Amino acid sequence: MNKQQLTETIVAFWERATGEDDLTPEDNFFDLGGDSLVAAKILALIEREYGLEAELHLLFDNPTIEEFVDAVDEELAASAAKGAGA
Repeated sequence: MNKQQLTETIVAFWERATGEDDLTPEDNFFDLGGDSLVAAKILALIEREYGLEAELHLLFDNPTIEEFVDAVDEELAASAAKGAGA
């Protein structure tokens, strides 16, 4: 998957879930007032778009958009590899 496209999509998800505009990869989930409800919205959007059932800790452990994109990218790659090996 194209990392730039993934970043743009996740930024849009964060903007939608937080109600904030013009977010950048450096923005931090907690600095934006993120909580478990906002996290659940973001994770639901990720699942709907990519079929990835990410755990809440993925977002809490990777609180900037840039870190979260990297974590999601790794999870998607692992999921694809697992599916290819099945």
